[in-house]
Formats: sequence, structure tokens, C-alpha cells
Amino acid sequence: MLKGSRLAFRTLTLIAALLLSACVTVVETPFNKKASAEKAVENYTQLGLGYLRQGRNDLARQRLRKALSIDDDYAPANDAMGLLWQSEGEAELAEEAFSKAISLDGDFTLAKHHLGRLYLQTSRFEEAQEVLNEAATDPYYENRANAYADLAMSYYRSGATEQAIQSYREALRITPYNVDALVNISTLLFEAQQYAESQKYFDRFERLVSREQTRHSAHSLWLGIKLATISQDTRHTVELATQLKQHFPDSREYKLYQQSLSDSAAGR
Repeated sequence: MLKGSRLAFRTLTLIAALLLSACVTVVETPFNKKASAEKAVENYTQLGLGYLRQGRNDLARQRLRKALSIDDDYAPANDAMGLLWQSEGEAELAEEAFSKAISLDGDFTLAKHHLGRLYLQTSRFEEAQEVLNEAATDPYYENRANAYADLAMSYYRSGATEQAIQSYREALRITPYNVDALVNISTLLFEAQQYAESQKYFDRFERLVSREQTRHSAHSLWLGIKLATISQDTRHTVELATQLKQHFPDSREYKLYQQSLSDSAAGR
């Protein structure tokens, strides 16, 4: 009987201990509150960006305003708000948001890239080049190849062709099969009458086409036709011209190709 009483007592003690442990109240310290707020603002920012990518600016604005109401000095939320303003054509508000993000975090290269693109979009080329160069030369920035490509476009649109070519070379040094960079540098080199160099980059682009990793555009087909004509590769000229006619019959490039045929026939 004594043994049974002891066993019952131990069982009751264990049950009481389990009940007490289940009822423990977690006291939220200032550290926990801070961590919770940081997580909340991060989550709202990511939700806002997700809605922005879906074209749901209304929902994106709600989430981003919520993030900023928790922490108005959170650089990524300010940067995301800049993207929202830019998508709505509010260039001044976008610039203000990107600039604030950079002032809050001087190492926030993504915001610099976004600001540079905004300057490029609004034809403020010198400012674009300054900021994009910072983004492109950050060795730890994961999107620096595209920053170089944007920098190249800024140089091109401001008439600095050689700097544009060099920037595209840098982009392709980092990502050798960047489709836009390959076509653009090939185009610029062709216009500079550096045909062998132009062909080299165009061949790399065509390897991607043959692997079905990208497709020809009307522009790339016309560029290829001109290169093939210069190198007297008749078979490839016909092949590319056929594709241009089949896929882009109403394009400016096809009209230029037809005009080149007329000019060639008239010159005979």
C-alpha cells in the first residue's frame, strides 16, 4: 500500500509539473519587441515587392506603407517604395525614395542601381553614369553585370560609343552569355566598322539561339544578315533573311532588307 501511495504521489507531481510548464507566460523583453518589429517590416517589404512584380500596385502600396509605419528608416522599404513610384511615372518621388534609401545605407548598392536606372530613364545621363558606375564596380553586387549594361546604355545614349562598348565588355566578362549585351555590343562594333569583333559576339549570341536559350529579334536578324553579307556567307544570309520575312514581315528591319536588295540590284 505504501509503494502504491508513493507511485500515485509521483504521478500527480509529474502531471502538476507538466501543467505548470504548459502555462508558463513568455515575457516580451525590449529585445524581443525589436526583433519582432524588424521581422515585420522585412516581411511587409517583401510582400510589397511581390505585389509590385504582379502589377498590383494597390496592394504593394498598402504593404510598403505598413512597413514604413513600423520603421520609416528601413532602407529596403524606401527603395521598394521608389520602385512603386517609378512604375507610376512619379520620377521625383521615386528619386526621393531611392536617395533616402542610399542615405540610410551607403552600402545599399541595389538602391544605387535603381537610382541610376531612373536617371537613365529620365535622360540625366551624367548622373546616371556616376551612380551606375558605383553599382557596377561593387564586386559583391550580384547584379553588377546588368549595372554595367545599363551604364553602357547611358554612355551610348549620351554619344560616348567607346565607353559604351567598354562597359558592355565588362558586363560580358562577368556574364559571357548576357543576350542583350551580346547583341548591343555586336551592333555598336558593326557601326564602328569593327566587323571581325562584331562577328565574334554575334556568333556567341547565335550559339544561344541554336540551343533554344533565346530567340532572334528583327534587329538581331538584320544585324546577322549584314554581317553575313560582308563575310560573303550567302547560305547564312538567305537563312536569316528567310526568318526575318517569316517572323517579322512588317518590321522596319525587313523593309531595310528589301531596300538593300533594291539598291544592290540598281547598282549592278
